[in-house]
Amino acid sequence: MLTRRAFIGSLASTGTAAVAWLRDDAIERVQAAERSAESQSPRDLAVDEDFWFQIQQASTLDRTHINLNNGGVCPSPRVVQDALRRYLEFSNQAPVHNMWRILEPEIEAVRTRLAASFGCNPEELAITRNASEALEICQLGLDLKPGDEVLTTNQDYPRMLTTWRQREKRDGIVLKLVSFPVPLKDPNELVRRFENALTPKTKVILVCHITNLTGQIFPVRRICQMGRQRGIEVIVDGAHAFAHFPFKHADLDCDYYGTSLHKWLLAPVGTGFL
Repeated sequence: MLTRRAFIGSLASTGTAAVAWLRDDAIERVQAAERSAESQSPRDLAVDEDFWFQIQQASTLDRTHINLNNGGVCPSPRVVQDALRRYLEFSNQAPVHNMWRILEPEIEAVRTRLAASFGCNPEELAITRNASEALEICQLGLDLKPGDEVLTTNQDYPRMLTTWRQREKRDGIVLKLVSFPVPLKDPNELVRRFENALTPKTKVILVCHITNLTGQIFPVRRICQMGRQRGIEVIVDGAHAFAHFPFKHADLDCDYYGTSLHKWLLAPVGTGFL
């Protein structure tokens, strides 16, 4: 997956319009902060006020509030906000031409780069508005019959749980929830609990890559392979994982993956992919 460090480096090495989105010296300041960080231990970097000042200046947060919740929507950096404004103004200058003929075709370039970052074919990836929309496309679209069982945990995202319960009422499926201790001392316990809850009627597994409640990282690959061996489709809720730490699709081997891009990737609000 393309790291933030590599992305910043690619901007600096190209002569594209992307660089113009930033302040005159923004790239140089970010690179200087990056170089200073490389020579420091995590403990020393944590108290380096000069470094964190550069990070602070990249955003437009209200300084009268302390923002402790980046999980729902991370604040977009100035560079992203400036790009959004610039493209909105460009669209309105001549919508029929600028929006439809210039900007909309660029969506395919974004889709191609996202697919390369995730490690899949661009034709396998759809851009959505968030992880919930991406996951609900799967949840509401899979062919399930009365009595078919869906397996997930009691720590999955509430919207995903209510979506399955909607299908319980509409289609007569059965939702089964796996619980697990917090904190979890042995990740193997998660695999065992999923495996113990499987029955011949289990058709779908929904598993968080990282649960939003505790930050627990799930052994996704093992759960996906367990499902595949039994002909069970596995949906991975990646809302809090993509761009949070490095991985690709091959590391997970899942059937479906849904994520938001306005969390840890700091992309514009209302972006995600399936």
